[in-house]
Formats: sequence, C-alpha cells, structure tokens
Amino acid sequence: MASSAEEEKKDISLLDGAEWTLLSASSNEKKLQERLNVYLCPILLKAGSPHVRVRNKVISVCGNINKLIQSPTIVLPVASLLDQFKETDSPLIKHFDLIFIQHSVGRLERYEQQQLVPKALKNIRIGSSASLSQLFNVVLRMLPTIKIPSRGSKEDATFREAMGLSHPEDAKYVAEWLGKLLLLPANASADKPAPGLTEADISFLTLAGKKDTWNPSAGGLNLPETRILAANFLASGAFTDLERFIPALYAASSTDYRISGIGEDLLKRTSVSLEDKTLVSKLYDAHSKLQPPYRIRILGMLSKSEIATTFTNEVLAVFKRNVDLEKKVESQDPTFMDIDQRPTGPKSSGLEQTKLHRALFEFINWVARIGPSKTDFNSIGVNLIHMLRQFIHSQGWPRPHQQSLDDSVLRSRAYETIGILAKGTKMDDHRRSGLAAWLFQSLSEDPTPDVVVNIDSALSSVSTLFKPPHNDFRVELELQSILISYMLLDNETDENVIRSTRHAVAKWANNCLPFSDVTARWINIIAIAGRVDERNDVVEEGYKGLDPWTYHVNDDEDKSKDLPKWPAMVDVFFKAGRATRKSTDEGGMDIDAHPLFRNYPGDMIQAFPIAVDYCKKIFFLTALADSFVFDAGWQQRLEALVQSDLETRQAIRNYHVQFTRDDALLFTDLLTAAFEGMLRDDAPKIIEPCARSFVDLASFSSKVILAFLAPRSRELLPLIKSNKKELRALGAKALGILAAHPSHPAKELDDVTASLIDITKNFKTAVGAELNAVEGAFLALAHLASRLVYYSKTGAADRAAKIASGFPTLEEVASAASVVSTQETLFEAWSQLWTAGLGEKDQGSLIQSFVDPLVVHAKKGNEKAIAALGRLALSLPSDGSWDETLEKMLAQLYALYELKQVEVHFAVGEAIAAAVARWDAEVVQLTVDVESAGREYWVPRRAAQLVAVLEKLLADCKTTKPSLLKASGIWLFCLIQRCSHLEEVQSRLRLCQVAFMRLLSARDELVQETASRGLALVYEKGDAGLKSDLTKDLVASFTGSGPQIKVEEETELFDAGALPTGDGKSITSYKDIVSLANEVGDPSLVYKFMSLATNAATWSTRSAFGRFGLSNILSSSEVDPKLYPKLYRYRFDPNTNVQRSMNDIWKALVKDPNAVLETQFDNIMNDLLKSILGREWRVREASCSAIAELISGRPFPKYEKYYKDIWAAAVKVADDVKATVRNAAGKLCMTLSTTLVRQLEDTGSSATAKSMMNEALPFLLSDKGIESSADDVKYFCVSTVVKICKRGGSALKPYIPTLMVHLLGLLSTIEPEAINYYYQRVGEANRDKLDKLRANAVSQGPLGEAIEDCLRNVDAEVMDQLVPKLSETIKTAIGMPTKIGCGRAIWTLSTKHGINFEKHAPTFLNLMEKHTLDRNDEVSQGYARATAYLLRVAPDAAKQRFIEKFINLYLESDTDARRQKVANVVLALSKISPDHFNALETLLVPFSFLGKHDTDEYTQKAFKEVWDTHAGTHLSVTKYLKEIVSLAERTLSTAQWALKHGGALTVADAAESVAGAKTITHHVNVEHVKTLWPVYDKALILKTFPGKEKLLEPFPKFVELSKELLEKDDKLVAAYKKVAIREAKRNNDVYRPHAFECLRRVAAAWDGFGDMLPDIKTIVAPYLDVEEEDKDGDAMDVDTPASKDSRGLDLKTVTKWKALETLSKGYNRANMSKDPLSTLKEVITAIESIDPKFKPAQVFTTKPYITRPEFDVIRKTYWYGCAKDILEAAAVTGAAGSDAVPIIRWFLSTLDLNAEDTGLESQRIARAKAVKGAIQLGKITAEGVEFKTTELGKEVEGLVTGSIEKERSLDVQKEWKESLKLLG
Repeated sequence: MASSAEEEKKDISLLDGAEWTLLSASSNEKKLQERLNVYLCPILLKAGSPHVRVRNKVISVCGNINKLIQSPTIVLPVASLLDQFKETDSPLIKHFDLIFIQHSVGRLERYEQQQLVPKALKNIRIGSSASLSQLFNVVLRMLPTIKIPSRGSKEDATFREAMGLSHPEDAKYVAEWLGKLLLLPANASADKPAPGLTEADISFLTLAGKKDTWNPSAGGLNLPETRILAANFLASGAFTDLERFIPALYAASSTDYRISGIGEDLLKRTSVSLEDKTLVSKLYDAHSKLQPPYRIRILGMLSKSEIATTFTNEVLAVFKRNVDLEKKVESQDPTFMDIDQRPTGPKSSGLEQTKLHRALFEFINWVARIGPSKTDFNSIGVNLIHMLRQFIHSQGWPRPHQQSLDDSVLRSRAYETIGILAKGTKMDDHRRSGLAAWLFQSLSEDPTPDVVVNIDSALSSVSTLFKPPHNDFRVELELQSILISYMLLDNETDENVIRSTRHAVAKWANNCLPFSDVTARWINIIAIAGRVDERNDVVEEGYKGLDPWTYHVNDDEDKSKDLPKWPAMVDVFFKAGRATRKSTDEGGMDIDAHPLFRNYPGDMIQAFPIAVDYCKKIFFLTALADSFVFDAGWQQRLEALVQSDLETRQAIRNYHVQFTRDDALLFTDLLTAAFEGMLRDDAPKIIEPCARSFVDLASFSSKVILAFLAPRSRELLPLIKSNKKELRALGAKALGILAAHPSHPAKELDDVTASLIDITKNFKTAVGAELNAVEGAFLALAHLASRLVYYSKTGAADRAAKIASGFPTLEEVASAASVVSTQETLFEAWSQLWTAGLGEKDQGSLIQSFVDPLVVHAKKGNEKAIAALGRLALSLPSDGSWDETLEKMLAQLYALYELKQVEVHFAVGEAIAAAVARWDAEVVQLTVDVESAGREYWVPRRAAQLVAVLEKLLADCKTTKPSLLKASGIWLFCLIQRCSHLEEVQSRLRLCQVAFMRLLSARDELVQETASRGLALVYEKGDAGLKSDLTKDLVASFTGSGPQIKVEEETELFDAGALPTGDGKSITSYKDIVSLANEVGDPSLVYKFMSLATNAATWSTRSAFGRFGLSNILSSSEVDPKLYPKLYRYRFDPNTNVQRSMNDIWKALVKDPNAVLETQFDNIMNDLLKSILGREWRVREASCSAIAELISGRPFPKYEKYYKDIWAAAVKVADDVKATVRNAAGKLCMTLSTTLVRQLEDTGSSATAKSMMNEALPFLLSDKGIESSADDVKYFCVSTVVKICKRGGSALKPYIPTLMVHLLGLLSTIEPEAINYYYQRVGEANRDKLDKLRANAVSQGPLGEAIEDCLRNVDAEVMDQLVPKLSETIKTAIGMPTKIGCGRAIWTLSTKHGINFEKHAPTFLNLMEKHTLDRNDEVSQGYARATAYLLRVAPDAAKQRFIEKFINLYLESDTDARRQKVANVVLALSKISPDHFNALETLLVPFSFLGKHDTDEYTQKAFKEVWDTHAGTHLSVTKYLKEIVSLAERTLSTAQWALKHGGALTVADAAESVAGAKTITHHVNVEHVKTLWPVYDKALILKTFPGKEKLLEPFPKFVELSKELLEKDDKLVAAYKKVAIREAKRNNDVYRPHAFECLRRVAAAWDGFGDMLPDIKTIVAPYLDVEEEDKDGDAMDVDTPASKDSRGLDLKTVTKWKALETLSKGYNRANMSKDPLSTLKEVITAIESIDPKFKPAQVFTTKPYITRPEFDVIRKTYWYGCAKDILEAAAVTGAAGSDAVPIIRWFLSTLDLNAEDTGLESQRIARAKAVKGAIQLGKITAEGVEFKTTELGKEVEGLVTGSIEKERSLDVQKEWKESLKLLG
C-alpha cells in the first residue's frame, strides 16, 4: 500500500511539474509548441494509472492544455499520439489521444498527414467502436493527402502495404466502412432512418450523433467531397476486388456522377466471381434494405450469378420487395431523405419504377432459365408464376388499364418470364390447364401487339408441360376442350376477342396431343380451310399437323407415332355434331340436306374435301401398315403406289376384306361423304377433290358397300357434262363403277345408257359446252361398258358389246371433229373398250379406221394415242391371222424413237408391253378398279412376240444413235418393270444387265438414270448368281481405270457445239475426229480427242452410280478396303452428279461411317495427301474438301502425325492455278485454322493445344507461310497466326520471341503497295497525314492486336529470350510500321511487365538514344512514347544519364529536326510518366523553359506544353534560375545561331519572370539579378535577329529590380545605360522602334542615369527631321518587312512616333518633380530643335514643329495621349510660374483644337483628356490668379465650349464637360 501511495504521489508530482512547465510557456507559442511535443504524450500516458487521483489530475491537466492550444499555430505531436493510441489498451488514454489527434491533424502539412495514414490504418479493426469511429474520422480527414498511384504501376502494386493494409481484415474493415460512408445521407442522425445503414452505423459515421461532424463551416468534413475521395481510395490498389465489390456497387448507384463513374469502372474491371455464396448472400441482404437505384444495380449483378438462383426464399422476397411498392418503408414516410438530402416522396418516380421492374424481370427471367438446373425449383416456380400473374392483373387483365411503352415492355417481360418459369416448374394438372386457358385468353384479348409476341412465346413454353403421352385422360379431355373452344373463337362476333388464336391452337394441337388424337387432326383441318382468308402461318401449321412425316422426323424416339384411327376420324368429322363458330342458321347453306355436312357450316365447307382426303390417306396408310416407309415425299409416293403398284392395291383390298361391321359402316359413310361432296353445286371448289377421293376409295370398295350408292349413279350425269375436263373424267370413272354395279337394276342402267347415248348423237355438230358433254358421255359409256365386263355379271358382256358398237371409228372422229380434246377423249374411250376386249375388228379396215389415225397423233407425241395403239394391239386375236397387223403396229411404235419428249417414251414402252404381254402386263391389270367375279376378259401374253421385242430392244441398246439408244433403254426398262415376272423376261435378265451397264456410260443423264433404275430392277428380280455377277461388274467399273469406248464412224462422242471448228460446225462423231486429223496432218489428234471422250464417259458413268437403287446392290457385297479411300474422295468431287452418287453409295455401302473412318483413317489420309498434289484438278479439289471433312471434329492425336503435311499441302494448293481448287484449299486452310483456334479457346494450354501449335506454328512462320511469295497464302497464314495469338494464351510462351520478330516484320511487308505508291507522289504535308494513318493502322489493326496478345503472356523466362530478339529487330527495322510496332512493344512491356522488364530497361534506353531521332516524325514520336514508358521502370542512374544525353543532344544540335526529336521525348515523358518527370525536374524543368523559346515552332510548342504542365509560373523560373542561366550560357556559346537566339530569348523571359516574381512576393531577390545580368548582357550584345525585340521588353523592369545594385555600382549604371543607348542605335528598321521604346522606359525606370534627354535627342533626331527625310525620298528601297502596327501605321510612321515619344518622355523624372516647367521647356526645346531652322529665342513664338502635316497621323493616333501623360505628370508636382503659359499654349497648339477633321472618337477623347491636363497645369501654375480669368483661361474656355457644341458623341462630350468643370 505504501508503495502504491508513493507511486500515486510521484505521478501527481510529475503531472504538476509538467503542467507548470506548459503553463510557464503559455506566453511564448514557440516554446509552448516545443514543450507540448515533449510532455503531452507522457501526461496522457498517466491516464492509464490505476489511481483515481492521478486520472483526475490528467483530466484536469488536459483541460488546461485545451485552453493553451487554441492558437491556430499550435500543432500537437500527432504522430506520437497516434503511436500511443495504437499501443495502449486504456480507453481513457485512447480517448485523450484521439481528442488531441483530431485537434491537430488538420494543421499538419500534407506530407505529414500522408505519412500518418499507414499508421492510422494499420490494425484499425482492433478497438472499441467509439474509439474506432473517431479514428476512422481522422483517416477520412487525411484522405485528401493520399497520393494514389496510377493503375498498373509499380507503386500501385505495393500500395496496399504502403497504406498499412497488408492484413486482409484491416482492408476488409476499411472497405466496408467506406462503402457505408457512400450510403450515409446528408444530415443523418439516429432518429432518421437511412437505407442500408443501422443506427449503430450512423452513430459510427457521425461520431455518436455530433451535429458538426459533416458540417464544413463548423470544422467538420464535407460529405460529398469525402465520398469522392473514399471512392477514389477504394479504386486504388489498397483493396482487392472482393473487398471493394459491395462498396463499388454502392458507388456505381450514386447520383453523383463523379462517384458513379468510379464505381462503374470498378465493376467493369472486377474479377470477383458472382458464384461466391457469401457474396451473393450479401447482395440479397443489401437488396432488402436499399433504395431502388441500388436495387436496380444489385439485380443486374444477381442476373449474372447462377448460384443466386438457388436462394429460393430470397428470390421470392426480391419479387415482393420490388413489385409491392406501396408497402416500402420509404413510401410510408414522406419525410424520408435519400443520401443526397432529397426527399423521395411517397413513391419512386415512374422512370425509376420502370427501370426497377425491368431489372426485376431480367433477374426473374434469369432465375427461370438457370434455376431449374441448379435447385429444386418447384418450391418457388408456382409462387413466382402466381405473383407474375398478379402483377399483370394489377395492370389490368386481359386488357391493360394503360398502354404506355414502358408498361408494355414490362408486361411483355412478365408474360415471357411466366413461360420460362412454367417450363421448368412441375405443376399439377389443374394449374397447368388453368395457366394454358389464361394465356389463351390473354392472347385473344390483349390489345397490345408488342405484348402478344411474348404471350405467344409463353404459350409455346407452357406447351412443353403437355407433352404427350398423357397419363390421365382427363388432362387430354380438358386440353381438347380448351383448344377447340379457342380454335372456333370468332373475333368478328365476340366483341371481347381482338385477335385469332388459331395459330397457337394449331401449334398446341400438334405439340401437346399425340398424332393419333382425332380432335387434334380436326383442329388441323379447321386451321387449313376453316376460313377463306386464313393466314399462311395457320394454314402451314395445319398441314404440318396432318403430316405424319413431321412426327417421325422431329419427335422423340419414345413418343407414339401411331396413326389416327380412320373410323374414329370419319365418326368425328362427319357424324358427331361439334360446336362451330357459327350457328346453323348463319351457315349460308342448307345443312339439313345431309347430316354429313353438319360440322361444315358457311365458309367451313372448304374444309370438307380436306377431311375426306385425309381420311382416305389414313385409310390407305392403315391398310399398308408397316410396309409403307415414311419419308419427305410420302404423299406423292403413296399416290403413285396406289395408282400404279399392284401389290399395294392388293394389300389395300385385302385390308378392306377384313372390315368389321362397324368399319364397313363407317367406310360407307366416308364413301358417301365423298359422293355427296362431289354433287354439291353450291360449293364448286369441293367437287373435284371429293370426286377424286370417291374414285380412289370406290376402286377398292366391295360390291356390297357400293350397292348402297349404285342406284344414285344417275346423279353423276351433271359431272359428266361439266365443262371441266378433270371433272368429266372423274365423273365417267365414278359412273362406270356405280352404274355397272351388278345390283343396279337393268331398267335404270338402260335409262342411264340411253341418256348418255342421246348426248353423243350430235358429236359431229356439237360445239362448246355441248361438245364437252359429248366428250364426257363417250368417256362415261366406255367406262360403263368396260366395267360391265369386269364385274362379270351374266349378260353384261352383250350389253357392253352393244354399247361399244355405237362408238364411231377414229377415222370418222378425225374427219368430223377437228378439236383435239374430242379425239383424245375417243382415244381414251376406245382404250377402255379395247382393254376389255370390246369393239368389232375388221382386218381390212382396221388399219385405216383406227391404226392410221392413231399413228398420226402418236408421231406428234400424243401419249393417249400411243397408249390406245398398244391397247388396240392387245385386243387383236391370237389366232395368227393378225400377226402381220400386229407387226405393223409394233413397227409404228418403234418408229417413235426420234421423239424428244421423255414422257412419251415411257408411254411407248408401256404400249409395247401391253401389246405383247397383254393382260400378263401389270400396266394392263391396273385397269381393273372394281371387284370382279371372273376373268373372262383376260387374254394371255404373246410369248413369241414378247421374245422378239426383247431381242430387238437389247440389240438397239448397242446402237450408236443417241436417240435410239435412249428410247431403247427406256422401252427395255418399261418392259422389265411391267413384265419382269414372266419367264421370257426372267431368262434374259443377264443380257438386260449388260445392256444397262453399257447405257451407264451415256452422256445423257436421263439414259443414265434409266440404266441405273434398270440395273436395280434387274438386281431385284434376279437370282443369287445374277446378283453376285452384277455386284462384281459394278465394283470393277467403279475402281477400274475407266470404261472402254467402242466406236464406229457414226459413234457420237461429243454433244453438238461442244467442240466447234470455227466455220459454224462442230466435232461430234468419230468420223469427224478422223477427218479433222487428216486435214491438219496430225494423227495424234485422234488419240487426244478419244482421251477427252473417254474422260467424259468416265465421269458420266460414275455420276450414274448410286442412283435409284445401285447403292443397294453394292451394299450387299463384300467391300475391298482399297475402295474406301477412292470412294471417300469421290464424295467431294466437283461434279455434283458424281458427288451425289458417291454419297448415295457411301451411305449404302458403309453402314457405320464412324467405325469405318476410324479403322481406315490412315489409308484414307495417306491417299488424300497423295492425291491433293496430283495432276488432275478435280482430284486436288476433291482431296482438299475430303481432308477438311475428315479431320473436322476428330481428336487431334488421331491426325497429329499428318498435321504438318496437311498444312504444307493445303497452303501449297492454295496457290493453285485453278480457281475452284484454290477455293477448296482455302476452305481446308480455314478448317485447320478454325480447329486450332477452337482448341486453344476450349482447352487453352492443354497438351493437345500445345501439340497443334508445335506442328502448325513453325510451318506458318516459315517461308512457305507468312513469308510466302503468294499473297493469298501469306494473308491466310497471317490471319491464322493472328487468331492463334489471340487465343493461344500461355501456350504461346515458347513461340513469343519468334512470333514477335515475324509479326513486327509483317507490319511493313504486309502493308499494301498502293501506300508506297502514293507516298512517293504526295507532298510533305500529305506524307505526314499518311504517316498518321499508317501509325493508326498499326495500333488498331489485327497485327497490332496480335502483338499485344503475345506480349500479354510474357513472363520472366520468356522476357529473357524476347529481349535480344526485340532489340535486334529495333536495330534492323527498316519499314515505318515495324518501327511503330517496336515502340508499342516497348510500351507494353514497360507497363504490363515492369518487374520482369526492369533489368532490361537500360539496354533499351541506350537503343532509344538513337531511334528516337528517326527522321520519320511518327516513328520518332512512337519511340518517344516508348521511352516515356521505359523511364518508369529504368534505374535512377539510367534515367539521369539518358536525360543528360538528350539535353546535350539538344545543345549540340545543328538542325531543327534534331531539336524536334528531343522535344518529342520530353513531351512524351511529361504526358505519360509525369511522376518520373517530376523526379527529374531539376534537369527537365529548366530544359523545357529553354526549349519553349526555341526558334522552331514545333519544338517551341512542345516544350511550352511541358512547361505549362509542370511549372508555368514566375516562381518556378526563379526556383530553377541558376540551371536556366547555365543552359542559356551554353546556348550563347555555341556556333548555331538558332540556339543562340533561343538562349537569348530564354534569358529575356527569365528576366521577365524575375520581375513577375516580385509582384507575387513583393520582394526583390538581388541574387537573382546578379545571376541573371551577365548572361542577359551577353544575350543583348547579339546582333539583331527576328524576335530580338523580346529581349528588350523586360530590360526596363530588370533595371527597376537592379536599383539596389545600381546605387552601389557605378560601373553597372554605366553598363545598363550603355546597353540601352547601344540598342537604340542599332541599324535595323524593324528593331529600331522597340529599341526607342526600351530607351524611353529605361530613362523612366531609374533617375540615377541622369538627364538622358541630350543622348536621346542625338539618337532619335534623324528620324524626326522632316527635311532630312525628304532628302532621302529617292533613296534605294531596302528589304524591310512591310508590317504595320495595331493601328495600321507603317514602319516609318511607327518609328517616327517612337522617336517622338522617346524624346518627349525621356526626361529625368527627378527633374520633373523638382522643376516641372523647366523640364517641360527642355522637352519642347529638344523637339523644336529638330528643325534645322530652329532658333532658341523663338521656341514659343513659332508654330510647333510637330504640327507640320508630316506629323498629322502621329498626332491623332498617339500624340494626344502622350501630351496628356506629360501634362498630368507636370501638374502633379507643378509650381507657380509665368513660364507655364507659353508651355501650355505650345501643348494646346499641338492638339488640333480648331481642326475640322476631328478624327476617331477614341482620338477625340484622348484630345479632351489632354486639354484637361493642360487646364490642371494652368490652374496649378497660375500665380494667385484664377486660371479661368486669365487670357489663356478664357481662350481655353472658348475652345472647350466650341468643342462641346461640335461634338456629337456623349462620351466625348462628357470629357469636355469635365474639362469645363475643372476650369471652374
């Protein structure tokens, strides 16, 4: 206890002593300051004492200290206090430390504060909140002193440690509070809420609520300015991107553009990952607290984060926070203030709300797209959809309350987001259906067009929720109900409906219901034809839904592709009543006529035939089942099979036989619907399609089903009499099927027959519609008669024969009817009769009556006549007596080979088949379209004739006549196609194969196709042996050397015109070749032409492969592996036919292409690499394309060993002579390039990427790549290298040194030659412009970017390799672009790789000493900029040496150009590296001052910019005066006049600055004058030169500065006076006026020079002597500048005036003060003595000398003001005297008071002021008499009064009136 008490006592004693020490110095601030520095910290340290008395004593002492330190000059030891604050744990000590720190921190110098910042920030996180808030406030006060280094600099990299923030927690703490500072509102307090800040935060930032914390006027901080400083500090290298991310976001959202700009820049450059869960959580938290501008920015960030979508609860909260605006906290408080002290009002602004909603929907859209794959999205998806719907309802639904653009955009986004959300959300059936119905209603009733697009998009997305199959049939039923209701919605009758939803409904029907759904197909049919003016997209969607191929191609594998049930379709389409959009009484037609039309009221009747036709097609497809394979052209193929394939027709009949009773009834309904449809006269458009469907269906119907309609056959008569040919034909077929039906009563049949016969009776005279009816009747009778035969009803044959007997012969028809259609109708009718075996035949008249008329038309290519000729031959008896007639008819058919029409030859072939094979030919069997009970009409083939025909056709296939060859091939094909099942044909299939093989080499593509089809057909019909032989022949033909051409003289080898001879003819046959060879005398021509023909045949043969089935033949054989390389290459042949054929073969031959290419890759690649350099251009081109395809998408290791060879071959062929080969090679090169670049993009520095670069780059950089002589190759390789550089990343490192050398060289070599052309032909000025363009091209071009990309990946190892090569490139570079590129490379290395480049900087600085002096200005400037960057990383010694070197270069230069280059370097350093410039300012600032006075304009401008930037003041000159004088002395000592003059001007400006510094400091530094005078004197001694007058301007001021020296040094006085007089005596006309002016001002500057008036008079007199001037009037002109002064006076006048002014004002000022009248008399005498006639006694009695006319201009312009100045100077110190009167009179006489020409207003004002000066002098010198009363006074008064009266100017009058007032 005793020890403790003693310690307490001791502490009290120490405190008392310290207190007394401080109080004793209270009257001496300096001593107090010193004692505070010593005692303050120890005193405060005692506050940590455990004794209360001691602590109280400290508090008492501190109170006294506070009183002592009120003086602003007292500065406490802040650094020590801060150290103590950091070291102590005592709260009381910390408290007092902070109090005194806050007291004095603002009084410290900037550098002192700057040094304290790191101390304050270190461990700033540690301590109590109260003390930390005050410490943070102290830091904020010191923020202005922090010098933030430039981004990327070396200082920036170490700035974090320099600021004491090396501990991450410190930096995090400071960044957090700086961010909160950005949120702090103005005038914030605990009772006023602030967004994003708690009460504790506000208390911290306001120092526990101190009102003056942020009040600048009360000593607080300026909040807006502090925010800016805080933002800048955050942007520095003191903080990592993560630490400042949230504060940067706050800054970017600020309304202060100065802060928001910084924040936006930080966010753009940030490397923070938005996938950080902690960061995202902070963003959500900030969003929940902040105002809309901040929330908008946060939502933008969250919209880039995938992990943000997993915060499901927060996502919902975000939506509620931003949409439910009326519930916001700030909205409830109208007094709420934002951070800039602006009231927010009850709601956010409309624009802000729109932006917020837009950002919200972007975020929700992001959540909807990303969320489902990241989390269990179902928990929020439904809620979000519900809230979005609520949002839309809040705007008005389905019609919005208002339709502003912003509202529409938000509404659109809401709908779009609903669609995306629904797509990723699992909803129950009820919600799904409800959402679909809601969207459909929105689509139909929303009036905004822009919104509708998004509604439709949402519907498309929602449709994925209904993807079939549906597990619950109720979903399907509900969906069907929705779709039907909106499909039939009518916007014409329903006022709420604005638009049709039919397209969306049709699309939904196709996507959401299975293909087997009948309702969906019904919707499709309505979409196609439910309206007359339906939109194309609706119709297209309808057709798409009806097409099963769409479902086979596009749908998933597991999706059902079952066909709809045709019975159900018939029931739904025609029997079940469905709601339609129009009531029955609005239908426009009587639908009670038949219930089948109940579903097709009004315009919907157009859909009826589509429904019938679709039911028919589905019926056929169902019958064919799996035997029918769907493809893109399935409809045409189905129709062809049904019409022309016996097996297909039989399959359909077999299916029909298996009908159940219900199926039969429904089929009957379908048949009836078609029948009723073709009878509807009120809907003509549906008749034909319904008739066609009826005929198709009836041809497969059983007699039982047809019996129902047979009695109604008479109703078809209107169709038969139709004017439309197609309807007549269909009506005739339908009538034949129904009327001939066995169940048709005979009486009704006879009535129908009679009616038809009656119509035909007047066929010879009928015309127009009547003739059309006749044609229809004949055709109907023929069908009726033939079907009576086919039905095989008892007695029907006789009835049919009777009908046939009534037909006219064709000879009669030809003579009676000239109309071709009538004849063709009879041809067709007789064909029907002859096929059925009807018609009497008279051998004698047959030829004339029938054959000859048919032949006439057959030769014209009439297919019906040709078919009739075949059917007539079919009907001839087989008893042998008709053989000759048959041969004649066949001969007529053979003779048709010359016909050109291809279709005709197929008709001829079928006619021949019918003639010889008769009913054994399939083409004849297809005629039967009814259910036949017997085969009495069947007649067998003529075997002998069939064999003969085959032999003839096989023989003709060997002919050389192209037309016969083509015809024979087609006929042979038709015969095999229709009769291949017959033994006679089967036994000759081998011969047929040979024939078709021969035809493959024909040049006619049709013949090739026919041969190809024929081969496929032969293969299909042949046995196993035949198939094997055929396969071998085909492969041999493909892989062999080429087909052999056997020729005869008439063999046609070339098409007509292919090889013209020049005389209008051309070579076509072998005979022509031989003839031409004989004429020329060169037999080798035969072989050359035959080679051409063989080549043509080869390609023609190969183009036929693979077409129409040949590929199937090859696919069944074993494939020789050698075939794969050839076949693969041919797939890319330039010939499209060959290419197409080879692709077909490849697909058939290679079942697994990937496996084959994998196993045969090496063989194929080797073959291609060999072929790509082959002789034939086709092979080269194909090889290029093949290689590109082969390597595309394949892993690099697979073709790594070929990679270099591929590049070499590709680049070589890229310069091919053939353009198409070059194009193919270009594509291959592009593939290689793209593959490499993509590999670099995807895998970066992976082993594969490096391997590819190892192979590709050496080649690309070789003389075969970028150094290639072929421009195309070079440009491609350069382009590829640029791409590699862009994407190569770290994989580039091994190649960067080499790449840099090549890229820099390319900058020059790749430059267009046109630039060099223009460069040589333009002037110097234009060359500079061109150089700028070239320099810009380097920096902005792709090569420049590639160089930057390379340098971006440089590290220490690469740097060591790069530097030698780069330095060598700089030394050897010739082209300007290369030099520019080198400069930029140095620039980049210095800025981005400063640490690694630092040790190499001296080397490059040495290089720059030479290359910055390049004679090209752009190059010089480029290297100058590079040098500026180099100096950032160079050692101080190297910098010093370099600058000194350049200063010496300047001082030793002998040309302006050299000095310009030096100026470039200094200017670049000033702009680019100002900090380093400042470090060298003792050298550079004086140098720039010297340079800104250079005589070269460019150099002067550059140095002036430097000077103005870094100095620019008079004080700066005085600071570096010694250095400037030293440089000037060196320039004055050189032999170069330009340097001498520049140095002289520098000295003059320095003198001016020394004088200017006096006006600032109000003090003359004599040392400056002493330092400057010797060199100034040296400069003035120089001979006159343009601009030397600038040296004279500061001299009078310099004299004033030198007064102190002049008073002590007479020699100096003499020197100054000598200089003034010497310069005035200079014999330079331009310089002389300035010298006179200087002399005058020097005389006035100091009285110690004595009376200089005599000297002045001696110097200026010659220039004022008018008579002397007249004597010199004839003097020789000299080359003096014809310049004029500011008032337009010439040089002589100006000189005369300066002489007069110098003489009149050159009086001694001291003398003027003592005796003004005497001094004035001396001046007048000096002036008057200029006159040679001057007599001293007459000085005042004669007219003044200067009133002579020669001085008129001078008087008006200058003298009036000069007289005023002299008179006023005399009046100031004037004394009474009678001598004043003549003096005043003399002056008044010179003022032209009585002159009529009064001059300008300014001159008149000057004269009035001069008179006022005379009056002043007169009043002063009047001896006790009032001047006004004197004679002179009265005279003056009169003059003034008169002048006022004459004067019109108010300003001049004012001056005169003042004179009058002064006069009294």
